Amino acid sequence: MKNTQTDKISEEKCINKKECRSGIIFTCAFLLIISFFTAVNGYEFAADLEPDGHVKGIAQLELARDYGVDAWGALQKLMCKRMAFGSTVYSDVAVLDNGYATMPDLYPDIVPAEEGAADAFEFAKAHGIEFLYVQGCGKEETEADLPFGVESSAGDKAARMTEYLNEQGIPNLSVREILEREGGDWYGYFYRTDHHMRNNAAFITACEMGKFVNEKSGIAPDVDWMNEDNYSCNEYKDVFLGTHGRMTGRFFTGLDDYELWLPKWDTKMSLDVPSQGIHREGNFEDAFVYYENLAGYSFDYYAYYAYLHQDYDHMILKNENAPNDIKMVIVRDSTAVAIAPFLIHDCSEIHLLDLRYMSADEDVYGIIEETDPDWLIYLLGPGYLGNEGAVKLR
Repeated sequence: MKNTQTDKISEEKCINKKECRSGIIFTCAFLLIISFFTAVNGYEFAADLEPDGHVKGIAQLELARDYGVDAWGALQKLMCKRMAFGSTVYSDVAVLDNGYATMPDLYPDIVPAEEGAADAFEFAKAHGIEFLYVQGCGKEETEADLPFGVESSAGDKAARMTEYLNEQGIPNLSVREILEREGGDWYGYFYRTDHHMRNNAAFITACEMGKFVNEKSGIAPDVDWMNEDNYSCNEYKDVFLGTHGRMTGRFFTGLDDYELWLPKWDTKMSLDVPSQGIHREGNFEDAFVYYENLAGYSFDYYAYYAYLHQDYDHMILKNENAPNDIKMVIVRDSTAVAIAPFLIHDCSEIHLLDLRYMSADEDVYGIIEETDPDWLIYLLGPGYLGNEGAVKLR
Protein backbone atom coordinates (compact mmCIF):
# COMPACT_ATOMS: atom_id res chain seq x y z
CA MET A 1 0.00 0.00 0.00
CA LYS A 2 2.82 2.36 0.97
CA ASN A 3 4.61 1.66 -2.33
CA THR A 4 1.41 2.30 -4.24
CA GLN A 5 0.94 5.69 -2.58
CA THR A 6 4.59 6.56 -3.20
CA ASP A 7 4.26 5.60 -6.86
CA LYS A 8 1.13 7.72 -7.14
CA ILE A 9 2.84 10.74 -5.58
CA SER A 10 5.84 10.29 -7.89
CA GLU A 11 3.56 10.04 -10.89
CA GLU A 12 1.73 13.23 -9.88
CA LYS A 13 5.03 15.05 -9.39
CA CYS A 14 6.17 13.91 -12.83
CA ILE A 15 2.93 15.14 -14.41
CA ASN A 16 3.24 18.44 -12.59
CA LYS A 17 6.82 18.84 -13.78
CA LYS A 18 5.77 18.14 -17.39
CA GLU A 19 2.89 20.61 -17.13
CA CYS A 20 5.20 23.17 -15.58
CA ARG A 21 7.77 22.62 -18.32
CA SER A 22 5.10 22.93 -21.01
CA GLY A 23 3.79 26.09 -19.36
CA ILE A 24 7.26 27.62 -19.24
CA ILE A 25 7.92 26.73 -22.89
CA PHE A 26 4.55 28.14 -23.94
CA THR A 27 5.09 31.31 -21.91
CA CYS A 28 8.59 31.82 -23.32
CA ALA A 29 7.34 31.26 -26.87
CA PHE A 30 4.46 33.66 -26.28
CA LEU A 31 6.77 36.31 -24.81
CA LEU A 32 9.21 35.81 -27.70
CA ILE A 33 6.43 36.35 -30.27
CA ILE A 34 5.09 39.39 -28.40
CA SER A 35 8.63 40.79 -28.12
CA PHE A 36 9.16 40.30 -31.84
CA PHE A 37 5.88 41.98 -32.78
CA THR A 38 6.63 44.76 -30.30
CA ALA A 39 10.07 45.25 -31.83
CA VAL A 40 8.59 45.46 -35.35
CA ASN A 41 5.90 47.91 -34.32
CA GLY A 42 8.37 49.83 -32.19
CA TYR A 43 10.66 50.27 -35.18
CA GLU A 44 7.73 51.50 -37.25
CA PHE A 45 6.69 53.93 -34.52
CA ALA A 46 10.21 55.26 -34.05
CA ALA A 47 10.63 55.65 -37.81
CA ASP A 48 7.41 57.63 -38.05
CA LEU A 49 8.78 60.04 -35.46
CA GLU A 50 11.65 61.00 -37.74
CA PRO A 51 11.39 64.57 -39.18
CA ASP A 52 11.29 63.23 -42.75
CA GLY A 53 8.59 60.69 -42.00
CA HIS A 54 10.56 57.47 -42.04
CA VAL A 55 14.02 56.23 -41.31
CA LYS A 56 15.53 55.26 -44.65
CA GLY A 57 14.38 51.75 -43.85
CA ILE A 58 15.86 48.32 -44.35
CA ALA A 59 16.00 48.76 -48.12
CA GLN A 60 18.75 51.30 -47.51
CA LEU A 61 20.69 49.37 -44.87
CA GLU A 62 23.88 47.61 -45.88
CA LEU A 63 22.81 44.41 -44.10
CA ALA A 64 19.59 43.94 -46.01
CA ARG A 65 18.51 44.55 -49.58
CA ASP A 66 16.18 42.69 -51.91
CA TYR A 67 15.95 39.50 -49.82
CA GLY A 68 15.77 41.61 -46.69
CA VAL A 69 12.79 43.55 -48.05
CA ASP A 70 11.13 40.28 -49.05
CA ALA A 71 11.70 38.86 -45.58
CA TRP A 72 10.44 42.04 -43.95
CA GLY A 73 7.23 41.93 -45.97
CA ALA A 74 6.80 38.23 -45.28
CA LEU A 75 6.98 38.87 -41.54
CA GLN A 76 4.33 41.57 -41.82
CA LYS A 77 2.19 39.19 -43.87
CA LEU A 78 2.65 36.63 -41.09
CA MET A 79 1.39 39.26 -38.66
CA CYS A 80 -1.78 39.50 -40.82
CA LYS A 81 -1.25 43.21 -41.40
CA ARG A 82 -3.48 45.07 -43.84
CA MET A 83 -1.23 48.14 -43.52
CA ALA A 84 2.45 47.26 -43.90
CA PHE A 85 5.34 49.47 -42.94
CA GLY A 86 7.21 50.28 -46.14
CA SER A 87 10.92 49.53 -46.22
CA THR A 88 11.82 52.68 -48.15
CA VAL A 89 11.29 56.40 -47.73
CA TYR A 90 7.88 56.10 -49.40
CA SER A 91 4.59 55.73 -47.55
CA ASP A 92 3.29 52.53 -46.05
CA VAL A 93 1.36 50.03 -48.14
CA ALA A 94 -2.26 49.06 -47.56
CA VAL A 95 -3.92 45.92 -48.91
CA LEU A 96 -7.47 46.25 -50.21
CA ASP A 97 -10.18 43.64 -49.66
CA ASN A 98 -9.46 42.17 -53.11
CA GLY A 99 -5.74 41.71 -52.36
CA TYR A 100 -4.54 44.68 -54.42
CA ALA A 101 -1.91 46.86 -52.78
CA THR A 102 -2.13 50.63 -52.66
CA MET A 103 -0.18 53.53 -51.22
CA PRO A 104 -2.45 55.90 -49.28
CA ASP A 105 -2.04 59.49 -50.46
CA LEU A 106 -1.77 61.64 -47.33
CA TYR A 107 -1.28 65.02 -49.04
CA PRO A 108 -4.60 66.61 -50.11
CA ASP A 109 -3.16 69.89 -51.47
CA ILE A 110 -3.85 70.63 -55.16
CA VAL A 111 -3.27 74.40 -55.19
CA PRO A 112 0.07 74.13 -57.06
CA ALA A 113 -1.62 72.09 -59.79
CA GLU A 114 -4.50 74.55 -60.05
CA GLU A 115 -2.07 77.44 -60.43
CA GLY A 116 0.13 75.47 -62.81
CA ALA A 117 -2.78 74.53 -65.06
CA ALA A 118 -4.14 78.08 -65.12
CA ASP A 119 -0.72 79.55 -65.96
CA ALA A 120 -0.06 76.97 -68.68
CA PHE A 121 -3.52 77.52 -70.18
CA GLU A 122 -2.93 81.28 -70.39
CA PHE A 123 0.55 80.73 -71.84
CA ALA A 124 -0.89 78.42 -74.51
CA LYS A 125 -3.61 80.92 -75.44
CA ALA A 126 -1.06 83.74 -75.70
CA HIS A 127 1.07 81.66 -78.09
CA GLY A 128 -1.75 80.25 -80.23
CA ILE A 129 -1.29 76.73 -78.84
CA GLU A 130 -4.20 74.41 -78.10
CA PHE A 131 -4.36 73.24 -74.48
CA LEU A 132 -5.63 70.07 -72.79
CA TYR A 133 -5.35 68.89 -69.20
CA VAL A 134 -5.68 65.11 -68.63
CA GLN A 135 -6.21 64.18 -65.00
CA GLY A 136 -5.18 60.68 -63.94
CA CYS A 137 -7.10 58.85 -61.24
CA GLY A 138 -6.50 57.05 -57.98
CA LYS A 139 -6.31 53.28 -57.90
CA GLU A 140 -9.15 52.66 -55.44
CA GLU A 141 -12.57 52.39 -57.08
CA THR A 142 -14.14 53.82 -53.93
CA GLU A 143 -12.84 54.85 -50.52
CA ALA A 144 -14.80 51.93 -49.06
CA ASP A 145 -12.25 49.57 -50.66
CA LEU A 146 -9.59 50.77 -48.20
CA PRO A 147 -9.01 48.87 -44.95
CA PHE A 148 -10.84 50.21 -41.90
CA GLY A 149 -9.15 53.32 -40.54
CA VAL A 150 -7.03 53.95 -43.67
CA GLU A 151 -7.61 57.13 -45.62
CA SER A 152 -6.27 58.29 -48.98
CA SER A 153 -6.65 61.63 -50.75
CA ALA A 154 -5.90 60.37 -54.28
CA GLY A 155 -9.45 60.04 -55.55
CA ASP A 156 -10.63 63.23 -53.90
CA LYS A 157 -7.66 65.21 -55.28
CA ALA A 158 -8.36 64.07 -58.83
CA ALA A 159 -12.08 64.86 -58.48
CA ARG A 160 -11.38 68.33 -57.05
CA MET A 161 -8.87 69.04 -59.81
CA THR A 162 -11.38 68.10 -62.50
CA GLU A 163 -14.00 70.27 -60.81
CA TYR A 164 -11.60 73.21 -60.76
CA LEU A 165 -10.73 72.80 -64.46
CA ASN A 166 -14.40 72.71 -65.40
CA GLU A 167 -15.12 75.82 -63.32
CA GLN A 168 -12.28 77.69 -65.02
CA GLY A 169 -13.28 76.59 -68.52
CA ILE A 170 -9.96 74.78 -69.04
CA PRO A 171 -10.30 71.92 -71.57
CA ASN A 172 -9.81 68.64 -69.76
CA LEU A 173 -10.35 64.91 -69.70
CA SER A 174 -10.82 62.81 -66.58
CA VAL A 175 -9.25 59.35 -66.77
CA ARG A 176 -11.68 58.09 -64.13
CA GLU A 177 -14.63 59.20 -66.24
CA ILE A 178 -13.06 57.64 -69.35
CA LEU A 179 -12.58 54.25 -67.65
CA GLU A 180 -16.01 54.34 -66.01
CA ARG A 181 -17.63 54.94 -69.40
CA GLU A 182 -15.62 52.04 -70.83
CA GLY A 183 -17.01 49.72 -68.16
CA GLY A 184 -15.44 46.44 -67.17
CA ASP A 185 -13.68 45.41 -63.99
CA TRP A 186 -12.18 48.54 -62.41
CA TYR A 187 -9.20 46.75 -60.92
CA GLY A 188 -8.54 45.05 -64.24
CA TYR A 189 -7.21 48.45 -65.31
CA PHE A 190 -4.53 48.49 -62.59
CA TYR A 191 -1.57 46.46 -61.42
CA ARG A 192 -1.84 44.52 -58.19
CA THR A 193 1.53 45.76 -56.87
CA ASP A 194 1.71 49.21 -58.42
CA HIS A 195 -0.24 52.48 -58.64
CA HIS A 196 0.02 52.81 -62.42
CA MET A 197 -2.60 51.79 -64.95
CA ARG A 198 -2.13 48.67 -67.04
CA ASN A 199 -1.54 49.07 -70.76
CA ASN A 200 -5.19 48.27 -71.54
CA ALA A 201 -6.24 51.39 -69.61
CA ALA A 202 -3.37 53.40 -71.11
CA PHE A 203 -4.58 52.44 -74.59
CA ILE A 204 -8.16 53.49 -73.82
CA THR A 205 -6.93 56.83 -72.42
CA ALA A 206 -4.66 57.47 -75.40
CA CYS A 207 -7.56 56.83 -77.79
CA GLU A 208 -9.74 59.37 -75.99
CA MET A 209 -6.92 61.91 -76.06
CA GLY A 210 -6.43 61.29 -79.77
CA LYS A 211 -10.14 61.72 -80.49
CA PHE A 212 -10.21 64.99 -78.53
CA VAL A 213 -7.15 66.38 -80.33
CA ASN A 214 -8.38 65.29 -83.76
CA GLU A 215 -11.83 66.77 -83.29
CA LYS A 216 -10.47 70.07 -82.00
CA SER A 217 -7.91 70.17 -84.83
CA GLY A 218 -10.53 69.39 -87.47
CA ILE A 219 -8.78 66.19 -88.49
CA ALA A 220 -10.47 62.88 -89.27
CA PRO A 221 -9.12 60.34 -86.77
CA ASP A 222 -6.95 57.44 -87.93
CA VAL A 223 -9.14 54.69 -86.55
CA ASP A 224 -6.65 51.89 -87.29
CA TRP A 225 -4.36 52.65 -84.37
CA MET A 226 -7.42 52.94 -82.12
CA ASN A 227 -8.44 49.34 -82.85
CA GLU A 228 -6.93 46.98 -80.28
CA ASP A 229 -7.19 44.10 -82.77
CA ASN A 230 -4.33 45.76 -84.65
CA TYR A 231 -1.94 45.04 -81.78
CA SER A 232 -0.29 41.85 -80.63
CA CYS A 233 -0.36 41.41 -76.87
CA ASN A 234 2.49 39.41 -75.36
CA GLU A 235 2.16 38.40 -71.71
CA TYR A 236 5.19 38.15 -69.41
CA LYS A 237 4.34 36.22 -66.25
CA ASP A 238 5.46 37.34 -62.79
CA VAL A 239 7.98 39.91 -64.04
CA PHE A 240 6.61 43.01 -62.37
CA LEU A 241 7.20 44.02 -58.77
CA GLY A 242 5.56 47.44 -58.62
CA THR A 243 6.24 50.39 -56.36
CA HIS A 244 4.18 48.90 -53.53
CA GLY A 245 5.90 45.55 -53.95
CA ARG A 246 9.32 47.14 -53.86
CA MET A 247 8.43 48.71 -50.51
CA THR A 248 7.21 45.57 -48.81
CA GLY A 249 8.48 42.66 -50.90
CA ARG A 250 6.83 40.11 -53.14
CA PHE A 251 5.56 37.92 -50.30
CA PHE A 252 3.38 40.75 -49.03
CA THR A 253 1.99 41.99 -52.36
CA GLY A 254 2.59 39.17 -54.82
CA LEU A 255 3.87 39.72 -58.38
CA ASP A 256 2.22 41.14 -61.49
CA ASP A 257 2.18 39.96 -65.08
CA TYR A 258 2.97 42.49 -67.80
CA GLU A 259 1.29 42.72 -71.21
CA LEU A 260 3.41 44.24 -73.96
CA TRP A 261 1.33 45.72 -76.77
CA LEU A 262 3.03 45.91 -80.18
CA PRO A 263 1.50 47.35 -83.38
CA LYS A 264 1.02 44.81 -86.16
CA TRP A 265 1.45 47.37 -88.95
CA ASP A 266 4.70 48.82 -90.31
CA THR A 267 6.07 51.65 -88.19
CA LYS A 268 9.04 54.00 -88.35
CA MET A 269 9.80 55.69 -85.03
CA SER A 270 12.60 57.32 -83.09
CA LEU A 271 13.33 58.18 -79.46
CA ASP A 272 15.76 60.85 -78.29
CA VAL A 273 16.80 61.90 -74.78
CA PRO A 274 19.22 64.81 -75.35
CA SER A 275 20.40 65.03 -71.73
CA GLN A 276 21.41 61.35 -71.77
CA GLY A 277 22.75 61.12 -75.31
CA ILE A 278 20.15 58.46 -76.12
CA HIS A 279 19.04 57.94 -79.72
CA ARG A 280 17.06 54.92 -80.90
CA GLU A 281 15.30 54.45 -84.20
CA GLY A 282 13.63 51.81 -86.31
CA ASN A 283 10.20 50.29 -85.91
CA PHE A 284 8.09 50.79 -82.77
CA GLU A 285 9.85 47.94 -80.99
CA ASP A 286 13.35 49.19 -81.86
CA ALA A 287 12.65 52.73 -80.72
CA PHE A 288 10.55 52.33 -77.60
CA VAL A 289 10.78 48.83 -76.09
CA TYR A 290 13.39 47.87 -73.47
CA TYR A 291 13.20 44.11 -73.09
CA GLU A 292 15.73 44.05 -70.25
CA ASN A 293 12.98 45.45 -68.02
CA LEU A 294 10.99 42.28 -68.68
CA ALA A 295 13.73 39.79 -67.78
CA GLY A 296 12.14 39.12 -64.38
CA TYR A 297 11.00 40.94 -61.28
CA SER A 298 13.61 43.12 -59.65
CA PHE A 299 14.17 45.84 -57.09
CA ASP A 300 16.55 47.56 -59.53
CA TYR A 301 14.49 47.84 -62.70
CA TYR A 302 10.83 48.15 -63.35
CA ALA A 303 8.62 46.32 -65.87
CA TYR A 304 6.33 49.35 -66.10
CA TYR A 305 9.17 51.03 -68.00
CA ALA A 306 9.33 48.35 -70.68
CA TYR A 307 8.31 51.32 -72.79
CA LEU A 308 10.73 54.27 -72.75
CA HIS A 309 13.07 52.74 -70.13
CA GLN A 310 12.60 55.26 -67.31
CA ASP A 311 11.66 58.86 -66.49
CA TYR A 312 13.87 61.56 -68.02
CA ASP A 313 13.71 65.34 -68.13
CA HIS A 314 12.99 65.68 -71.85
CA MET A 315 12.14 62.84 -74.22
CA ILE A 316 11.33 63.24 -77.91
CA LEU A 317 9.20 60.63 -79.69
CA LYS A 318 8.84 60.88 -83.47
CA ASN A 319 6.57 59.04 -85.89
CA GLU A 320 7.84 59.16 -89.46
CA ASN A 321 4.65 57.52 -90.76
CA ALA A 322 2.28 59.85 -88.90
CA PRO A 323 -1.23 60.41 -90.29
CA ASN A 324 -0.79 64.16 -89.72
CA ASP A 325 1.86 66.71 -88.73
CA ILE A 326 0.57 67.47 -85.22
CA LYS A 327 3.29 68.17 -82.67
CA MET A 328 2.64 67.91 -78.94
CA VAL A 329 4.40 68.96 -75.76
CA ILE A 330 3.21 66.93 -72.77
CA VAL A 331 4.05 68.08 -69.25
CA ARG A 332 3.83 64.87 -67.36
CA ASP A 333 4.70 62.47 -64.57
CA SER A 334 5.15 58.71 -64.94
CA THR A 335 1.49 58.32 -65.97
CA ALA A 336 2.56 59.25 -69.51
CA VAL A 337 5.06 56.40 -69.84
CA ALA A 338 2.35 53.91 -70.83
CA ILE A 339 0.15 56.41 -72.72
CA ALA A 340 2.65 58.22 -74.96
CA PRO A 341 3.71 55.08 -76.93
CA PHE A 342 0.08 54.69 -78.04
CA LEU A 343 -0.60 58.40 -78.61
CA ILE A 344 2.45 58.79 -80.88
CA HIS A 345 0.53 56.81 -83.53
CA ASP A 346 -1.83 59.79 -83.79
CA CYS A 347 0.74 62.55 -84.34
CA SER A 348 4.17 63.26 -85.77
CA GLU A 349 6.07 64.29 -82.64
CA ILE A 350 5.67 64.25 -78.85
CA HIS A 351 7.96 66.07 -76.42
CA LEU A 352 7.62 64.67 -72.90
CA LEU A 353 8.70 67.18 -70.25
CA ASP A 354 9.04 65.87 -66.70
CA LEU A 355 9.50 68.93 -64.48
CA ARG A 356 10.57 66.71 -61.58
CA TYR A 357 13.83 66.03 -63.38
CA MET A 358 14.49 69.58 -64.51
CA SER A 359 16.50 72.08 -62.52
CA ALA A 360 14.64 74.94 -60.83
CA ASP A 361 16.30 77.50 -63.11
CA GLU A 362 15.64 75.62 -66.37
CA ASP A 363 13.67 77.69 -68.88
CA VAL A 364 10.70 75.40 -69.56
CA TYR A 365 8.74 78.18 -71.26
CA GLY A 366 11.70 78.63 -73.60
CA ILE A 367 11.78 74.91 -74.44
CA ILE A 368 8.09 74.98 -75.34
CA GLU A 369 8.48 78.11 -77.45
CA GLU A 370 11.46 76.60 -79.28
CA THR A 371 9.54 73.36 -79.90
CA ASP A 372 6.61 75.36 -81.33
CA PRO A 373 3.93 72.70 -80.68
CA ASP A 374 0.35 72.59 -81.89
CA TRP A 375 -0.74 71.23 -78.49
CA LEU A 376 0.38 71.76 -74.91
CA ILE A 377 -0.97 68.94 -72.75
CA TYR A 378 -0.79 68.33 -69.02
CA LEU A 379 -0.93 64.62 -68.12
CA LEU A 380 -0.65 64.00 -64.38
CA GLY A 381 -1.74 61.48 -61.79
CA PRO A 382 -2.97 62.60 -58.35
CA GLY A 383 0.33 62.04 -56.57
CA TYR A 384 2.19 65.20 -57.57
CA LEU A 385 -0.65 67.72 -57.68
CA GLY A 386 0.64 69.40 -54.55
CA ASN A 387 4.25 69.49 -55.72
CA GLU A 388 5.00 72.88 -57.23
CA GLY A 389 8.21 71.68 -58.86
CA ALA A 390 6.31 68.98 -60.75
CA VAL A 391 3.33 70.98 -62.03
CA LYS A 392 4.30 74.63 -62.58
CA LEU A 393 6.10 75.87 -65.69
CA ARG A 394 9.05 78.16 -65.13
